[in-house]
Amino acid sequence: MIRLSICVDFIVTPHYTRTRVLKSIQKIYKNKWSKWAILFWPKGAKLSGFSKRRLLLKQIGEIVKERLKYPAGDEMDADMKRLKYVRYADDFLIGVIGSKEDCIKIKEDIKQFMADKLKLELSDEKTLITNARKHAKFLGYDVFVRKSNDTRRDKNGHLTRSLDHKIVLYVTTEVMRKKLLEYDAVKITVQKGKEVWKPKGRTYMRCLDDLEIISQYNSEIMGFYNFYSIANNSPVIDSFYNIMEYSMYKTYAAKYSTSKKKIIAKYKKNGVFAIPYTNKRGYEFKREFYDKGFKRKELPNRYLDDKLPNTVAITGGRNGLIKRLQARVCENCGATDNLEMHHVRKLKDLKGKSDWEIKMISRNRKTLAVCSVCHHKIHAGKLD
Repeated sequence: MIRLSICVDFIVTPHYTRTRVLKSIQKIYKNKWSKWAILFWPKGAKLSGFSKRRLLLKQIGEIVKERLKYPAGDEMDADMKRLKYVRYADDFLIGVIGSKEDCIKIKEDIKQFMADKLKLELSDEKTLITNARKHAKFLGYDVFVRKSNDTRRDKNGHLTRSLDHKIVLYVTTEVMRKKLLEYDAVKITVQKGKEVWKPKGRTYMRCLDDLEIISQYNSEIMGFYNFYSIANNSPVIDSFYNIMEYSMYKTYAAKYSTSKKKIIAKYKKNGVFAIPYTNKRGYEFKREFYDKGFKRKELPNRYLDDKLPNTVAITGGRNGLIKRLQARVCENCGATDNLEMHHVRKLKDLKGKSDWEIKMISRNRKTLAVCSVCHHKIHAGKLD
């Protein structure tokens, strides 16, 4: 045992950060009454400045890795509660930073509000309280909060747990399975206790022409991808794509009473499957089968308010200018005073990003009857 008196250097570090280093040059002493460990350097050890630096850097790296395993704050802090609400049609999802008791109270408040204000009944069977670590079903997605200690470096080069406590959207195998069965594009068998998916020709499409068949498959694949393109695991849609691709080959083969191999040899050139056709003017074109991948799309940076539709303004129809002025109703907010007329020179100049622009475009009108407040906001660019 090396005595304390013969040591020249020491480093005091937290107990949980001690790691294995070069056995020949260090000893770790632990005090059973403390949560600290003291690292001593023996006098006889010959270490160059470079070796000491490398050893210390290694120890610092281990300390940083250990530190990243611990959360920066208390997840269940009673003074830190948050709620996030998302709705689509009659489906809604509420994320809560809080206890299960908080969630139960929120559910009861919503149930009471819907009964008193909206005259609707909340289904207890479908309205579930789920731990964020478990998967919750919402609009075909599996939604959960990821738990991960994996680290990445930020723009400053610091290690951070950027993947931890992030909301994740997943498209599941079950969703793809149901959609393929709906299209009748797959045959599922069980072999050795496991499901095996095999592409299946859609015989009911044999009456369609070649261009209609490939267009139908393209629209179904792109429609599925567009809906699930924001999923964190969107590349798994490639499994759905592969089944649909060979289902299409088998559909063509069934139509022409030939083999899948001959269909591929006839229409697939340079790795691209395409169906030739001639348009009305006699020009020849090719309709290619979708092959652009399934990269995840980022969420739009738009904050969407959950506002009730303004049915007064929307159902105004295409009445004449006089009738619209006589109605004395703002076609944007429904106000009934100080009515003014907003004009635009050309409808094609409207981008269709704001509600009032959408109304003018849908009616094919260059005028919009609005109150003075809305009119001022339109010219100031503050009306969404």
